[in-house]
Amino acid sequence: MGSYNSNYGNSDSFFALRQADGKVLGRVRPGVKLSTPQPGMKDYRFFVDALSPLPKGFEDSEKHGFTGFMSRIGCGYNAFANEADALHYLETVFGDAFVTFTPAIRNNKFFVLDDMQLEGTTAFMDVDHNFYPIPAFGTVDQPPFGGDINKFCSHILTGKPLPGLSKKYWNNDVQPRVIVAATKNFEGRLGPWVVFAPLYDDAFDSTVIGEGGAYFHVKNKGPLGYGVVDFKNSELFSHILRCTHSPLWFVPQEFIPDFRLNLKPVPADGDLLADSGVLVNPFAGEDSVAIDSDDHTERLYTEEDVERIIHSLTSKGEIKPVDDEEEEILSEEKEKPMEEVDFLGRLLEEADCSGLLYEKEDLINFHISLKSSRLTILAGMSGTGKSGLVRLYGRALGLPEDHVRFLAVRPSWMDDGDILGYVDMKNMVYRSADTGLAELLIDAARHPEDMFLICFDEMNLARAEHYFAQFISVLEKEENPVIRLYNPALRSKLYNGDAYPAEIPIGRNVLFTGTVNVDESTYHFSDKILDRANVITLHQGRFHDLLSLGKKEKTEWPEMPASLFESFCVHEGLGLKEEELDLLDALNDAFHKSGMQCGIGFRIACQMGRYLENIPQGLSFTREEGLDAQVVQRILTKLRGSAQQLAALVSTSDKGELTGSLPEVLERFSRLSSFTGARKVLEEKARELKLYDYTI
Repeated sequence: MGSYNSNYGNSDSFFALRQADGKVLGRVRPGVKLSTPQPGMKDYRFFVDALSPLPKGFEDSEKHGFTGFMSRIGCGYNAFANEADALHYLETVFGDAFVTFTPAIRNNKFFVLDDMQLEGTTAFMDVDHNFYPIPAFGTVDQPPFGGDINKFCSHILTGKPLPGLSKKYWNNDVQPRVIVAATKNFEGRLGPWVVFAPLYDDAFDSTVIGEGGAYFHVKNKGPLGYGVVDFKNSELFSHILRCTHSPLWFVPQEFIPDFRLNLKPVPADGDLLADSGVLVNPFAGEDSVAIDSDDHTERLYTEEDVERIIHSLTSKGEIKPVDDEEEEILSEEKEKPMEEVDFLGRLLEEADCSGLLYEKEDLINFHISLKSSRLTILAGMSGTGKSGLVRLYGRALGLPEDHVRFLAVRPSWMDDGDILGYVDMKNMVYRSADTGLAELLIDAARHPEDMFLICFDEMNLARAEHYFAQFISVLEKEENPVIRLYNPALRSKLYNGDAYPAEIPIGRNVLFTGTVNVDESTYHFSDKILDRANVITLHQGRFHDLLSLGKKEKTEWPEMPASLFESFCVHEGLGLKEEELDLLDALNDAFHKSGMQCGIGFRIACQMGRYLENIPQGLSFTREEGLDAQVVQRILTKLRGSAQQLAALVSTSDKGELTGSLPEVLERFSRLSSFTGARKVLEEKARELKLYDYTI
């Protein structure tokens, strides 16, 4: 187990917290206890009983359970007037469902839980016990390796890592009995779930998580078996908990043998499709991998193999020969997919046809921000084309109208019920809001292969921290973000519970944007919003340049699949170079020395790095320009206050020259960027301070 320091629960000091690897299934006990971390602050403890195997060192927790705190599950301190209210909330949200959590030990004696997630229910959850975890790779909509089950099998046989399972979910103290993988339902012969298990042993070797992913080794190099998960077995299906937030299934141990029924040996070449009677392998070709039956080394199908297979299938009438004209068409269709620079060409062409003047750098900046951040906000005075830019981006993606949604924010919006809807408890029906946002998110979850674009228009007409609160929390999650419509325990009781699920997963196929006008009729964003968004102020072109805009016909672009857009994106790594990190430290030091209650957190640093990593290659938009843009969009948006507060950070001398610790830092790191945009913003801030004695 690793160890780290954490200010956990009801303690006002740092202490040792040893967190285990892997997830454990549990049920929340019906009880809470008052806790007082500090005078005037009330919290409530609750307890969770583990239902699945525990890591070594946690055996005694079975007697006591794991302690959790209401403040750590999104309730905060002083959220409830008394224990009865806290218990009512706990039972309403978690009482009739399973949860998963990461086990931990505090001060080497108290068993606590971290990162508790609501997972759902099963038909027999009140009677089943002794659950066992099963690694589950992919989903029916997004199977591993695009559904190529032969490639998945090849990774097991050749000792290659399988991505998707990490020590965050699996503890090597637990031996996997079986594993399952999603795949395409090939002719009803194989899929949608395939089970793998040692043919003659009860479990795989215990060491699963290693460098690069998960490995599944059969003991003594014994044979591997496979079969189809029989979901027609309704009894088995009704006992399985398929996790929403983890790549795991939990199954009562008495049903584990059901997964091993009708297993047959994996063929020596690893070709499960051929072994299952699937005549045409859609993945066969130059990249197909098979296993040599003698030495288990990889080999590629040769051109002769492919010609032989095609000739065989043609002679049997399985496929028809193509003539020269058809071959030319097929050759064109096999051209490599669109490159990112081609899409940016689309975007620039669409901008030329829009009748609005956009700077090329703004268009590229907007595109990079959408790739690297879950929320991008366009700011500026009214009429600069903020909403128009979102629309033309949707057209460049080729999105149909029903995949783009503009939500005109109303000043009366107070919580997410105003934009999503609510449960009518009297009539037991879910009342969707007239925004249509819930329906769009449900559609996006059901069609992860398609792109969707959402814009909160003039989103600061109401307090975004109120109506957008759930999105603020959800959109920063890297894995499995979920929007909740209502308590999952109510779903079976609602007349339209099937149409409106309790929780909606938010995939990366949904792009969130917003527009804001800054005037006396709007609210200013708090740091809670600014920390999670790229805020771009569009540059207004010159009116004279309108004469250069000729009348052009708009192109109808083919719709871009989500997989292609995702291929443009980089999600891994910190992305910042050493000297860029030094710049952030220097800016933070300047903020702290000035006494300003703002700064650059780790979230901002990571998102800035991600932005820089997502700058497309081969463009005139350089890393230096990107760094300047990020300083403006992620750091200087938080620079506001009175002249007295900001005097040490930015001001002007008697000669009108820009002074202060922030310009000095930018000058010191000028080798990284000219910081043209950042200097311009600081000059505007200094001018406002001199004129009005404050800046916003």
